[in-house]
Amino acid sequence: MPSEKNTPVSLCMPVCLNNEHCPTTQLIIPANRKFLRILLSYVHELSIIAGLSDTDLLHLEVACEEAFVNILQHAYPDCTPGDIFIEGNINPTELVLSFRDEGIPFHDSPKEFPDVIATDGEIQSHGLGFQIIRNIVDEVRFENLGKRGKVLHLVKKLPGQVDIEMDQEIHEITPAPLQQYEIRPMHPEEAIQVSRLFWMVYGYTYKNEDFYRPEGLLHLISSGHLISYVAVGEDGEVAGHIGLIRPEPVPMAEIGLLVVSPAHRGRRIMESLDKAISARASQLGLSGLSFNAVTSHDKSQKGGFHMGLVPCGLDLAACPPRLFKALVNTDVPPQRESYLHCFKYLTLPPPVTVHIPACHYAMITRIYEHLQQSCMMGIPKPANDSGDFRIHYDRTLLKGVITVITADERQWTEILRVTNDMIEFAGAEVVDLDLPLAQSATGLLFELAESAGFVFTGIRPCQAHDGDCARLQRLCVPFDIKHIQIYPGFAEFLLEDVASLMGQSGNNSFS
Repeated sequence: MPSEKNTPVSLCMPVCLNNEHCPTTQLIIPANRKFLRILLSYVHELSIIAGLSDTDLLHLEVACEEAFVNILQHAYPDCTPGDIFIEGNINPTELVLSFRDEGIPFHDSPKEFPDVIATDGEIQSHGLGFQIIRNIVDEVRFENLGKRGKVLHLVKKLPGQVDIEMDQEIHEITPAPLQQYEIRPMHPEEAIQVSRLFWMVYGYTYKNEDFYRPEGLLHLISSGHLISYVAVGEDGEVAGHIGLIRPEPVPMAEIGLLVVSPAHRGRRIMESLDKAISARASQLGLSGLSFNAVTSHDKSQKGGFHMGLVPCGLDLAACPPRLFKALVNTDVPPQRESYLHCFKYLTLPPPVTVHIPACHYAMITRIYEHLQQSCMMGIPKPANDSGDFRIHYDRTLLKGVITVITADERQWTEILRVTNDMIEFAGAEVVDLDLPLAQSATGLLFELAESAGFVFTGIRPCQAHDGDCARLQRLCVPFDIKHIQIYPGFAEFLLEDVASLMGQSGNNSFS
């Protein structure tokens, strides 16, 4: 028998992303008869919520017990340890109970058994449990899920339509009293307030989980990767936050962690925070600041433009799909989230010489014009010295980044091998390639990358040790660029340029 010590039992309460979704519950129990009573109690309570009669309730409990026992006998024979995953969905006209296991695969399906129990006096034991189930519920569906096991769906029609909306009180946000705000670096004891503020505004959709953990936030600060500023009201409440992210020793940093409490909005808090963090960046001798705005909506883009940030590139499919709180659009199929990369100089931007293929001159010239920076085109030529590059893979984001430090076209075979390994073995859904524009061999690497399916999506000012980077991307998942939302302005032309290059690439990941 499975060990009773530290046996996991997990019950997830109803989840309702919004009132248009049906209430869903989940139960995870060990494949052990001792936990049958927990299952039956779960089914009992769901049946009451769904409005089943006492008779139908008892019958459904019998069907679920048969499903449970069948999994024990056939999926986890001889008391093999394992779990059973039960999900209950209450739809307006039916209750659906789904039993999933990750036990031994088999091909038998309820469709192979008779709809009614035989009455000829001789009943074979094989399939009897399924026969009982089919005589009790209205529909049975079976699915093989590959590595996720297999699932049996039991559908019970309801006697009447159920009001599936969860009772929720909608509270209007009461504006905080008018007051003065102190803009300053965050104190360690305020980290918990900042984490709560992020949850209040974004839910759990922000890309970095460290921002939801006070200890994670404090670790980023103590390690020198983050400078954190807050707006604190007269009552000591944190009303807003902004961060300066600098993971690499280059002459720029990223503005991030922007959030303002709904009760304190409309008081120019974000403008005050931006002014303070920009002044801090100037004190550090940084040349400029970047900002990545999501493209599933254009609100953060608009805020960035008001802070003087200029669009200069796209970061396609940067992270898994996210449903931003209060900005959920169920009409658009979920796809990986993309960002609009923006930049602003804190000092007079220097003239630059870039080495890229001639076909991209028009696009890159327009970008530098909007950055108010003079740009000359260099002639690509082979490297004199051996190259160097750095690789990084983020398992959470399923994203690889290859940063070329010293361009050398002779390293392309190795760079391509790393790219393919990230995709084939690590499961990367997108791989970024950053090339130093100031180096003459970059033009040759650029052409080799495009021939391998990479697409030029913009520049990253001050991100290389000797100047700017060109970002090229290779997507490995279906992606529809038409779902990107862009705030009116120059970014629309940038999007058109990238869409045109995607169409020319012939990469079937693009739509």
